Amino acid sequence: MMQTDLSRRQMLAAVPAALAATGLRDAFAAPAPRTVAVGAASAADPVPPAAAADPSDFENHRSPVFTRRCVASSSSPMATQAGFRVLQDGGNACDAAIAMAGMMGVVEPMMSGLGGDTMVLVWSAKDRKVHGLNGSGAAPSGASLDRVPAGPFVPEHGPMSVTVPGAFDGWCALHEKFGSKPLAALWEPAIAAAREGFPVGESIAGVWNLMTPEMKKYLCPELMTLLLPGGKAPVPGQLVRFARLADTLERVAKGGREAFYAGPVAQAIAGTLTAGGVPTTLDDIARQRAQWVEPLSARYRGRDVLQLPPNSQGVVALQALGILDGFDLAAMSPADRLHHEIEALRLAFAFAIDEVGEPTDAMMEKVRRALTPAGLAETRARITDRALPLGRAVGGNSGDTTFMCAVDAEGNMVALMSSISGVFGSGLVAGDTGIILNNRAAQFSARRGSPNALIAGKRPRHTILPGLVMRDGQPEFITGCIGANNHPQGQVQGLVNALDLGMNMQRAVDAPRFRVVMTNDEVQLDAAIPQEVQRDLAARGHRLGDAKAFKGASQMVRIHRGEGGVGPCLEAGADHRLDGVALGW
Repeated sequence: MMQTDLSRRQMLAAVPAALAATGLRDAFAAPAPRTVAVGAASAADPVPPAAAADPSDFENHRSPVFTRRCVASSSSPMATQAGFRVLQDGGNACDAAIAMAGMMGVVEPMMSGLGGDTMVLVWSAKDRKVHGLNGSGAAPSGASLDRVPAGPFVPEHGPMSVTVPGAFDGWCALHEKFGSKPLAALWEPAIAAAREGFPVGESIAGVWNLMTPEMKKYLCPELMTLLLPGGKAPVPGQLVRFARLADTLERVAKGGREAFYAGPVAQAIAGTLTAGGVPTTLDDIARQRAQWVEPLSARYRGRDVLQLPPNSQGVVALQALGILDGFDLAAMSPADRLHHEIEALRLAFAFAIDEVGEPTDAMMEKVRRALTPAGLAETRARITDRALPLGRAVGGNSGDTTFMCAVDAEGNMVALMSSISGVFGSGLVAGDTGIILNNRAAQFSARRGSPNALIAGKRPRHTILPGLVMRDGQPEFITGCIGANNHPQGQVQGLVNALDLGMNMQRAVDAPRFRVVMTNDEVQLDAAIPQEVQRDLAARGHRLGDAKAFKGASQMVRIHRGEGGVGPCLEAGADHRLDGVALGW
């Protein structure tokens, strides 16, 4: 099965000297002596804010964004600006996130849009509570393994790869519960960008161009004409227009949920899938409902890390962090620390691949047991100084996503992810709506009896997982990383960078990363990781793979409350791996 790892920096092999120039080599320096005691269920004391920062080194790297009251952040300057303007106009964090989600579906069309899914974590300052929202869709009634060609995976493109879009229903649920401004007003910038045209960002043009040879194999004729006019992808700065999508955005923004899940839009979705050989009824579309869910949590460095429960694979991040909480990572050598991070994530992925899918009572009992101190200790004990062989046959290991987050002046906070799964999803457009349909069903297992087996009406194990980190009952971090199975990996590495190595938010997301690939036990290390560290990991039995492979793009916000002389303020970092930016005041 093809694995898609995309970034404009795929074409540039980073070198250790470049890492030194950014100041990020600190992550691979010899650890300072420590005297903390580490137990089986707790580790080092919390690191003070920016403990590892060198005040004289500011000119050698991109700085985090510090703001007093509000912040909006995404991987697109246009989306961030849309959210920031909402905050400036008195909208709340949920309004800002919804505005950014609408814009993302226009300016990052290969990753996000009305044809995909969404998952959200919301901190309500009024309720003093975190709310989880699962806006993922199910397989239509005509979906069946009997229709899947022989092989271990569900097809990656075409009608069999599509689940009912859940994103718009999720955004409507979020807006109904927490929104303060009309949806039509929030989406005015997105509608204008789609209708009047927007300049394509450098990273997005890079993804578009890099995937062009492959896209020609699976895009339907309508998308070929729309996305690759003359057979070519747009260049950075080229204006692109999506007139039909603009009309649909305007229709559903004014008409709400009913305008999407009934009527012409629903008919276009159902008709496209049915014509492609997967019978889909209007009832399949109409019954889509987002769910408000109780987040799961795990302890890490004196904090509570929150993720969505299954069908999200948030358990991967939680289990990996819970395992790592029993090790003093800051006192380890760089190679030893990376080895432990890699192994913790691989063990957590193995559990999720074997156990997680559409949630059942039995599944949730296994998940909760895995996150108990006893369950974490049992899994932690499997880590040795050698790499464990843990490969798993999993579907949908490729894909991309969008992540955006916002904090408003009242203290409300939102972490929102939206995705059509693979690059330009299934390669299908729903009738004349301009909606690119997802290929999330490729995340299903084609193995009968798997908890994640493709069955009509079920939702697949989902890669997207926004994160919140609580300290003493209050949010301290908002975190997210895009890029299929990079999601939990980027979050884990970002929190290790911040809480164990004392990095600021920008350094935490920019630092060199690794990616584990569960299908073949491969570990892909950024080329900027020193060669001596790479040799050490190889000697431990890790199969080192493509250094240029995309390791995801992260964003993090830290809420400082005045400790150590920092704040109260907000500190945001937007990963250099895409065109991201954070804005606030």
